[in-house]
Amino acid sequence: MTKYVSIIGNGESRRGFDISPLKQFSTVIGCNAVFRDYVTEYLVCVDRHMCQEAVNTVSKHTTIFTRDKWAPLFAMWPNVKKIPDLPYSGEERKDDPFHWGTGPHAGNLALSFKPKAIFLLGFDLYGIDKTTVNNMYKNTEGYTYIKRPVDPSYWIYQFHKLMGLSDPDVRWIVVNHDRWEMPKEWKAHANVFQETYEGMARFINKQLTKSK
Repeated sequence: MTKYVSIIGNGESRRGFDISPLKQFSTVIGCNAVFRDYVTEYLVCVDRHMCQEAVNTVSKHTTIFTRDKWAPLFAMWPNVKKIPDLPYSGEERKDDPFHWGTGPHAGNLALSFKPKAIFLLGFDLYGIDKTTVNNMYKNTEGYTYIKRPVDPSYWIYQFHKLMGLSDPDVRWIVVNHDRWEMPKEWKAHANVFQETYEGMARFINKQLTKSK
């Protein structure tokens, strides 16, 4: 059992927030191109091209999770694994694992560690300005195809499923700016909370002080 898991998304809300101390007291799962700036113990890349860039960049000490469709293509890299199966099955397109994005798959991976709390950082879904692309790595390799804001409805639904299926004692803590509005589907869960980056910084400092 892991006490804390921190999942690093790439929404622009986390720009300027130092995520490096998280690895001192939590299991850290990175999403996609976060590996360009930070070394994480685990990385989820469900896009084949992003997985290829990752295996060419990270060390063997980072375990990369990708779709079962792509995993055989990376068989020569022992640190590439298949993402865990979903904890449920459904008939809708958004229930199909192939139509789950990196973030929700990272959430499912986090649950496999049986944590007491899961922190979601940089999971903006949409920016404060909903008319612009909200991604730390927009206009860089692997992201140039994104020309308009991504519809977050699948992400909202898929995390909603995970939050509802997880042990009710597992706390999901969504870290964002105080102006960010959590989806009503997430708010409906008694084990889902919202925290600001300022509050998260205080929590990190408390954990680091306790460990000394």
